[in-house]
Amino acid sequence: MTGPETKAPLASALYVGTVRHRRLSPKPHAFSYPVYQLLLDLDELPRVEEEVGLFRHNRNGWSALFDRDYLGPAERPIKEKLRDWLAARGHVLGERRVLLLTHARVLGYAFNPVSYYYVLGADGRLDLAVAEINNTFGETFGYVLERRGAETGISTPRFPKVFHVSPFLPMDLEYEFHLSVPGESLAVHVDDFAGGVKVFDATLSARRRPLTTASLVWALLSSPLMPARVIAWIHWQALKLWLKETPVYTRPEPPAGLIHTRRAA
Repeated sequence: MTGPETKAPLASALYVGTVRHRRLSPKPHAFSYPVYQLLLDLDELPRVEEEVGLFRHNRNGWSALFDRDYLGPAERPIKEKLRDWLAARGHVLGERRVLLLTHARVLGYAFNPVSYYYVLGADGRLDLAVAEINNTFGETFGYVLERRGAETGISTPRFPKVFHVSPFLPMDLEYEFHLSVPGESLAVHVDDFAGGVKVFDATLSARRRPLTTASLVWALLSSPLMPARVIAWIHWQALKLWLKETPVYTRPEPPAGLIHTRRAA
């Protein structure tokens, strides 16, 4: 006689940590702030909604994930949209697992400077990733990040910046992204280079917690209105940079391949 079937733990998780930005020139400036984010296995969203109280998928709630907030406003499953988006860029998603690292909506509001899609191979290695970037001008753009060499994580070759994000950084920059495989810890590091010299970097360092009703309640109470705080921090730091007389760069026309724009016509 066997007992009731025991479900495997959720692959989805809560990550709690710190974001740090460092501007090295022409006006040095640095700051850090605490964050939490959800890492969601896109194949188990129905189970997350069933097992984690206060979390909703495509429904309003204290913490909610809406498909229309990712990869364009179409009301289609995120993984389906990602499959098509990657195929248009020469990548076959197949049946590989996808983990989405993001700020879910809190009380209906979310702003994600960047969400990451981790595409995992059968061997657990990080085959590729997508950085979906939102600027404060209502535009969304994506970069495909490919692994270089035999690493389990991703360290990209240097590649050109094509999407305007901050008015305090010029367009003529190059990026390097470094992503670890999400495990007990998670790290994302981005370097910006001008003429081969690093001028800016950003780092997310976080620790994994099981995604449960209790852990989500803890996150919502200990860091209330997290997405609203993110957009407030962005504008507060922009004011500090402006007061330091940091050079301001005019927003260019958006690049081809924009995922979405909410700019007025």
